[in-house]
Amino acid sequence: MSTKRKAPAPGGAAGKRRAADEAPETIEGGDDLLGLADDLLGAEGNDNDDAALQSVLENGDDGLGDELGDELEGEFQAGEDGCFDNELGDTGDDDDDAGQSEIGDDAVSEADEDVVLPMDESELRTASEIDLSKLDITAAQARKIAPLLCANAELRTIRLGGGELTVSDLRDEDELEWDSEEYHDVEAIIIAEYMKTNTELQRLDLARNSITDAGAAALALALHENSSVEYLNLESNVVAEKGCRALCLAVASNSRLSYLNISHNAISSTGQQELRDVWTKAHGGSQLGLHL
Repeated sequence: MSTKRKAPAPGGAAGKRRAADEAPETIEGGDDLLGLADDLLGAEGNDNDDAALQSVLENGDDGLGDELGDELEGEFQAGEDGCFDNELGDTGDDDDDAGQSEIGDDAVSEADEDVVLPMDESELRTASEIDLSKLDITAAQARKIAPLLCANAELRTIRLGGGELTVSDLRDEDELEWDSEEYHDVEAIIIAEYMKTNTELQRLDLARNSITDAGAAALALALHENSSVEYLNLESNVVAEKGCRALCLAVASNSRLSYLNISHNAISSTGQQELRDVWTKAHGGSQLGLHL
């Protein structure tokens, strides 16, 4: 099965930046979004995060992406209050919080530094072909192995339960189309790790898979680090509130992203409203390109 396949545009329409089928209502105020940031980034709250998000709500991005991104990455790495429990990537930091959270199918996740690798680390670092398809890998394990795979210069293919990933595509392709491939969070987390350093990638289609909050959170952090991706399609997955919150913060810090399809997921109307409001403010008042 090919690892790179052209997929039909969502809803049958062509082009990366088609308008939403109906213009969503304009939303007044941003108090709910500031509460969202407190919930996502830590129970104690963070005045810097509130100020950055308030500025986005009032003025659009205005160059605040880097500032907000620094705050995000620090909180994501620290795993403060366990909200994401390092869902957005392993840091290798011994001081990471060993909190617990419910992300997708991970009822209780360990801090990533305590996770046992599913196979020998030397093989992950040096093998030209890695077969993970018969292993029951958790999202936490995927976050642990993804940086090792990405650093392996000899690696050519990665076999997973959802199929095969070709490393050359992950590193260099400008369009990655994996519509309806039965991918889960493990695939999304590995793809996100390569996405951080693929400066050619502009279009990523992961529609009609089984990606939950853990995979969406990994992609959100990659969007903060990647400055080339313009198009992300997550239509018809299983992303819920925590994945939506991560995407809200990614949108606020990444002005390059001009198309985001998160329709037909498990996001509440409140979460959709929050994402719509952030998107509108980050794109100069326009809702063009956002599909909920």
